[in-house]
Amino acid sequence: MITHDETAAAPSASAGRVPPAFPSRRAGAPLLALRSSVALQLLVAAGLGVATAAVHTTLAPWLGAWQALPLTLAFLATGGLAAAAWRRKQPAYLEIGSDFVAAWSRDGACLAAGRLAGASQWGAWLLALVVEQGARRATILVAADAIPAETFRMLAVRARSAAGR
Repeated sequence: MITHDETAAAPSASAGRVPPAFPSRRAGAPLLALRSSVALQLLVAAGLGVATAAVHTTLAPWLGAWQALPLTLAFLATGGLAAAAWRRKQPAYLEIGSDFVAAWSRDGACLAAGRLAGASQWGAWLLALVVEQGARRATILVAADAIPAETFRMLAVRARSAAGR
């Protein structure tokens, strides 16, 4: 017999938003808002420009410069749409705990949650944090201009210590 309370129940946490092992917020873990990284967006745009020029340079001798232009513009549009989709998938918030890292989108969806893996890479202006989620791994890119400098250094230290495991 179904009661009124059972039919009005909210969906469980495992409905795709938050993994059951990681509740939406851990007590004491700071939630850090990420700014949009201008440097990373410029690099993506420059890479797309170089790839578009390479496509046009490759097609022009075979088709002619003007006949290669529509295919080159189609490639540019497709690459631009892919870059826009990638930008929308980037995390907007990081939750950093003593033994875990979680990344959240603007709409509250959990993109990655787990502990840092030893495959994490760090540099002067970019961190590639590999987050282990059981048997799965997710990579989070964090640019130095997206977070405060002190937080960036702290994440770099955690990535280095995870690489030592």
